[in-house]
Amino acid sequence: MKNFLIAIVLAVILVNCLGSVFNDWFDMHITMSDQLLSPLENIAALSVIGVLLAVVGFVVAVSVLGTILLAVGAVFLALLAAGIGAFWPIVVLAILIYAMKGNTKRDQHQNSPV
Repeated sequence: MKNFLIAIVLAVILVNCLGSVFNDWFDMHITMSDQLLSPLENIAALSVIGVLLAVVGFVVAVSVLGTILLAVGAVFLALLAAGIGAFWPIVVLAILIYAMKGNTKRDQHQNSPV
């Protein structure tokens, strides 16, 4: 908790100092109702805009990645369905042969004298 409070105090001091420097160097001011905002208010407003742009960028990046993953999954499932659809008789025969082969071995072991 102590470190958190120190971080908040440092952030406020840095924002106040850097806001003044930013206004002096770049002479950028935000006006509301024909009144200039203070350096702290300028930096706060620009920080809020920056955070909103970062959130929008994150949402766009996640949605693009999600769309790509969804498309890859859909292609995989389509290829799987097409493969099963084309080769289902072979798959069924293989399962039947395996099932019959397994039963014959069990029957031989059960019928053999002990």
